[in-house]
Amino acid sequence: RRAHKLRIGTYSQHFVDKLTYDENPVSYLLDRFPESGLREAEMRGRLGRFGLPGHAHLQPINKLSGGQKARVVFTDIALSNAHILLLDEPTNNLDMESIDALADALEDFEGGVLIISHDARLISRVCDDEEVSEVWIVEDGTVKKYHGTFDEYKDELMDEIIKEQDEDDE
Repeated sequence: RRAHKLRIGTYSQHFVDKLTYDENPVSYLLDRFPESGLREAEMRGRLGRFGLPGHAHLQPINKLSGGQKARVVFTDIALSNAHILLLDEPTNNLDMESIDALADALEDFEGGVLIISHDARLISRVCDDEEVSEVWIVEDGTVKKYHGTFDEYKDELMDEIIKEQDEDDE
């Protein structure tokens, strides 16, 4: 059953599907969230908090870099006041400082989060507590829960790689 008031924020590595390219970030977000009551200056403040430089606020979205477009989408997600976040490769197009800011925001987020990522650094940051995090492994067409932390999983993988190399050397 789906809760009628449940809000899900989604980030896809293919965020181009979500953005309106002929609009600028401010008008795009004002159109998406008219109920927010935010005016242009306030929306620019929100974009600035997500690291989008002021000069990009009024540029057409199709002129923005991948990282700048990602910041528009993260602002969109924040404005949605989501209960659950579904994040597919959220660190694509982000610099290290932005990845750290994303990890900080996810650690502070009080809702549920599902992250699909190859970014070991992000996963280590946000999935370090077995009490509140679960690590699921997708390989060979199967999905299984890993009983341990992500760092333990990385160590296990390294041991397997070393063992395979030793066997190949013999």
